[in-house]
Amino acid sequence: MKMLKMCLFTALLGAFALSAAPAQIKIALAGSSACQGYPGLRPKEMAKVKADKSMEEKFIYGWGEFIGNYFTSNVKVLNFAISGRSTKSFIERGDWAKLLKSKPDYIFMTLGANNTPPKKQSTDIPTYKRDLRRFAADAKAIGAKMIFVTLNQALARTKENKIVFFKHGPFVKGRVPYCQAMREVAKELGLPCLELAENQRMIYEAMGEKAAGELYCLRGTGKMDGSHTNKAGAELIAKIIITELRKSDSDLKKYTVDPKFTYPVKKK
Repeated sequence: MKMLKMCLFTALLGAFALSAAPAQIKIALAGSSACQGYPGLRPKEMAKVKADKSMEEKFIYGWGEFIGNYFTSNVKVLNFAISGRSTKSFIERGDWAKLLKSKPDYIFMTLGANNTPPKKQSTDIPTYKRDLRRFAADAKAIGAKMIFVTLNQALARTKENKIVFFKHGPFVKGRVPYCQAMREVAKELGLPCLELAENQRMIYEAMGEKAAGELYCLRGTGKMDGSHTNKAGAELIAKIIITELRKSDSDLKKYTVDPKFTYPVKKK
């Protein structure tokens, strides 16, 4: 009898522990090269320039490799981002279907950089908006909550591969209307839209051309790539996104970890 009571007590304790444990939450990332992970590519890039291991942090990283560092332990990040994808090709090549099949609780949608002309998979703004609405509707249908993230911006460069800040800011203009289109769709649907693009611009302008350029990766050619970040640059983007999430109305913010990040102020 005593043994039976002990077994029942142990079983009850186990059941209580399971009920008290926080449920696992899945976040799926829908993006392109800025978000993708590159663990297999970095050794190849280093080999091309005969770089040693200490150079690894200078090579390509995507912010999707770091965003998980700023969530509680019960949050799992699934990165479906693939280089070169637009909203159009993400659907047509089956990536969106794979993402939905993973049954995420939340989706970070940051596609759009490759929607810009003259890329083969480019779309006009009305089509881009239609695709964003479809993503939101499909997410709702499986019980996932959509969170839009405005596009990261590639840095402008001279023919000598030097970073330059033009009058309109540090970025090339092509992605600006797509960011605005995303904001409009998010507002229309009453969904969160985390402001990466404008905060990234503000931070880079505060840092200046030289420091901003050092956040971008070194490719196997030995030249800086103004479209893709190195480790420091990818971590910075992840911190911006988390900072904006923590200011948003999304209930996902209660599962975030403080990135201890403060936006720099531009020197006058």
